[in-house]
Amino acid sequence: MDAVSAAAITSFLISYGRHLAGVAGAVVDEGVTQGLRSLWEKVRGRFSSDPQASGALERLAEQPENQRRQAAVEDHLDEIMAADGDFAAALSELVERLKATGYPTIQVRDAGALAIGGNVSIKGTRQVAGRDITISGPSTGGPASGK
Repeated sequence: MDAVSAAAITSFLISYGRHLAGVAGAVVDEGVTQGLRSLWEKVRGRFSSDPQASGALERLAEQPENQRRQAAVEDHLDEIMAADGDFAAALSELVERLKATGYPTIQVRDAGALAIGGNVSIKGTRQVAGRDITISGPSTGGPASGK
């Protein structure tokens, strides 16, 4: 079983946070909901000994779309998973079970234009803004592509 990153775990927690907040974007079957709940409860149990981590998870439940709250949970998870291999392994096992239910695992955060299995091209005359951008052509305005 492969180790799962704190970012991946956080994406699942965000999904369950949406469910808790009543803002789930799609209908999820009971098996998936139970898997997300198990993961949430495992993290909540581990965070309970740290008031800051516990508070971060509570705030994520209130506003799952808030990127600062997402990052706070991810940061706490990253530190705890690095220090506690058994906890990290237990989370990986829960994620594997969740994947077996057919839950989609593609999660994109902090992205602008996005293409999965393709390219995104932006043409401008002087300026391009975004993330992970490769710029080619003369400085007066060549094509730019986002990766």
